[in-house]
Order: sequence, then structure tokens, then C-alpha cells
Amino acid sequence: MMKFYLFLFMLILSMNFMKNMYLLIYSYLMLMIMLFMFLFINYNNNIMNIYNWLGMDNISYLLIILSIFIVAMMYLVSLNILMNKMFNLLLLILLISLMLSFNSINFFMFYFFFEISLIPTFILIMMYGYQPERLNAGMFMMLYTLFASLPLLYIIMLLNNNYNSLNYMYMYKLIYMNNFSSMMFYFFLIFAFLIKLPMFMFHMWLPKAHVEAPISGSMILAGVMLKLGGYGIIRSMNFLLKYSLKFNLIIMSLNLMGIIILSILCLRINDLKVIIAYSSVVHMSMMLMSMMTLYLYGKYSSLLLMVGHGLCSPGLFMLVNFFYLRTKSRNLYLSKGLMNYFPSMMLMWFLLCIGNMAAPITLNLIGELFIMMTLISFMNKIMLLLMIGMLLSAAYTLYMFSSVYHNNMNNSMMKLFNNKIVEFKALIMLCIPLNMLILKMELFY
Repeated sequence: MMKFYLFLFMLILSMNFMKNMYLLIYSYLMLMIMLFMFLFINYNNNIMNIYNWLGMDNISYLLIILSIFIVAMMYLVSLNILMNKMFNLLLLILLISLMLSFNSINFFMFYFFFEISLIPTFILIMMYGYQPERLNAGMFMMLYTLFASLPLLYIIMLLNNNYNSLNYMYMYKLIYMNNFSSMMFYFFLIFAFLIKLPMFMFHMWLPKAHVEAPISGSMILAGVMLKLGGYGIIRSMNFLLKYSLKFNLIIMSLNLMGIIILSILCLRINDLKVIIAYSSVVHMSMMLMSMMTLYLYGKYSSLLLMVGHGLCSPGLFMLVNFFYLRTKSRNLYLSKGLMNYFPSMMLMWFLLCIGNMAAPITLNLIGELFIMMTLISFMNKIMLLLMIGMLLSAAYTLYMFSSVYHNNMNNSMMKLFNNKIVEFKALIMLCIPLNMLILKMELFY
């Protein structure tokens, strides 16, 4: 597997000496590599059956493929700055660190690449953000994620001193561990992942980072970076069963409260990027609740929602950037009546909005249905609150869709330039797997 990464590293590095035409060809080459990786998936393996020689299971494979796919889309929508060698190098470091973190079977190596991926994201926000507030947003993101990771580093060092191994394959004996304080060990271990998701009450860095980040930064944040937290929790929960049964209900209660509060908040927000950022927190909260049940189908449904959200949310950010470049505003009251200007984009906006609200036939629908079944079988008393949360989620998505396209025209936007074929290509490439993967469900089981 390391040979594959070295080949990919050298291939991306060579982009610094290529012309614009070859950059577009290279993005399709990355897609070909992604599709080629499908051939190596063993469809019968268990979700935690990690292959020692590759360090992969179905979760790792799908998230690595998702990382390559999203970075390829970032190249397509960033053709105006692709000749910048610094930008190419940042994407290179980001992609390699994400792939190695998903491919690690050593806990410390996962932590190392988990933190390395923050550096290119931080530089992307600082160098290519739109407004001076990007300094504040970048510091918010770094302080939240780095300080939350210090307890995790402490626990990793503690485990290494006690067991002389940080390999996932040999850490299941932690189930019988009695020499640590259970509450401290549990919360120190998962706190970094809860910030990364982010969980409700620790989510304030995400809207700030999304608002100030360029389109490439928003796409990789929503598409892949948030999934690092879910991936870490899936790996950790299997050797925290003893403590998870005690404390998971607390986290589930906070997330259920957060789903309802943030969904109501989205109905009162005018900034399109902030709405989609809070929508990501809502979806990640549902995914976290499903994982906290410790059911096998809870893991399967979480993986479904991770991949579905990783395809839908970058597409929404891409379209918001499409509107922003033409209207110079992300405000719902200013970016309205776009049906009269961009009727050809309405289908893409509609497909991605129904994906965000988990309507048929998107992958998010299957993920949220399985999550509902998992949570109701775990505790049927929360069914009413779950229904309210999903109804509010659909309400703010429909409100966002209708406000942007089905509204009175804003007369100040009479001089708008037309669509670009590259934008259509990127959006179509996101919509096809989002709606077609429902026919290939064996990838997730």
C-alpha cells in the first residue's frame, strides 16, 4: 500500500510543472484511481476485520475513496488558482495525510496524521480566505482541535506504557482494563473526536471556518475532515465497551437536544454557508447517536450517512460558491429569484437539497432510516423527538431551496456571467454517486 501512496505523491508533485489542460486531465486520473480501488474491496468482511497487511476494512476503503474523490472535485472547481504551486502542495499534503490516517492500524500514527491534516487546512483558510475575519476563524479551529487532542495524546502515551503496543489488533484486551479511572479514560479518549465531528456545544469553530474558508477548504472540511472524528470513535468504541455502556447515554442526550436546537436556529439564519455548516453538525449528531448505541447496524448506518453527507455537503458548498461569485453575497434575501438567471442549475440545487433532507432516492435516505430504526430499537421513548428533529431538518432545507430559486428577483443583480462547463461537471459527478450508490448497498456491509 505504501508503494501506491509514493506513486500518488510523485504524481501530484509533478503537477507543479504542468499546464492548466493537464491539471484537468489529472483530476480524471484521480477518479480512475478511485474507481480502481473498488476492485480490492472484500464485500464479505466484517466492519472491524482490519487486514494487517493493508490496514483497511470497509470503513477505511470507503473513506479513502471519498477523500480522493473530493480532492479531485476541489481541483475541478479551483482551476483559477491551480497554477499556484503552494496551493498544489497544500492539497498534496492534505490528501496524503488523510489517506494515511484512514490507513493506520497504529493508534499513535492515526493521531499523528489526524493532527497533520489540520496544518494544510489552516493554511488554506489563512491564505485563500475571502475576508480579514479568516484569522479569527483559523485560530478558533486550531485552538479547539489542538487543545482537545492533548488528552488523547496523554491516553495514547499511557496505553503505550502499559501495553507496549498501540496496534488496533491487540487493543481489545482494554475491555478488561481496571487500572484507569473509567470516566477520565472514556472522556479523554473520545473528546478529540467529539470536537472534530463536531458535537453540539463544541461546534462553534465549524461555522466560522466554513464562512471564511475558500471553496476548496469548505469542501474538504465538510466532505472528509469531519469524518475523521466519526472514524476515530468507531475505532475507539470497540475497546471501550465497558465504559461506553455507562456514559454513551449522556452524549446521546446532548446530541438529540442539539439536533432540535440547531435545526430551529437554521430557520432564522440568513447566511447560506452558515446554514449548511449547522446542517453538517445536525447530520454528524445523528451519526454519533447511532454509533453510541453500540449496535452493529448503528455502525453500518453511520458509515452510510458519512459517505452520503460527504457527497452532498461539498456539492452544496460548491453551489453556494457558484451563487457567491455571481451575486457577491451569500445572504438569502439578496441571492433570490435565481431561477430567472440560472435555470440550468436548478436541477443540481434541487438534487443536493433533497440529499441534505434525506429524501428518496439519495444515500442519505437509507442512512437516516437505519439510524432511526437503530435509535428507536435502542430507546423507543426518543421517537417523537427524532421525528421533530428530522421534520425541522427538512423544513430549513426546503426554506433554503425555495428562498434561493423561487422568490422575487433582486434587481441589483442584472449583470451576471454565465455558467461554466467545469462547474456542471463537478456537480454532476457529485450527484451521480449520491443517488446511484443506493443500488450498491453491499459496499457498506
